[in-house]
Amino acid sequence: ITRTVIRVELKIDPDFAFDEKLHGYASPFWIIVEDVDGETILHHEFFILKKQFAKEAHSVSFTVPIHEPVPPQYFIRMISDRWLGSETVLPVSFRHLILPEKYSAPTELLDLQPLPIHELQHEKF
Repeated sequence: ITRTVIRVELKIDPDFAFDEKLHGYASPFWIIVEDVDGETILHHEFFILKKQFAKEAHSVSFTVPIHEPVPPQYFIRMISDRWLGSETVLPVSFRHLILPEKYSAPTELLDLQPLPIHELQHEKF
């Protein structure tokens, strides 16, 4: 989005058998984005996987800050809110990331003539 903010589009594809007896009608998860060292949480949000959508892919979009020098990667964790040890980690590499220019050029002012006031068709003018 900018030189200091990037948008992440995460596709979530459930890879487990959803059992209503074990999971109920929904299964809650945490999505956490960590820096390269795993010391700073850059983003977190709660995601609920409902039973009727358990076999479908889901998309989650969010923004995270990025600082210079650009880190080699961030880590996205998806952790079950109910089941211990039920998590997955996805590294997101910035090796080929191209950031926008640091100072973008201003837009040139066009030499245009303003409209006459009567063109506004307003009673007060």
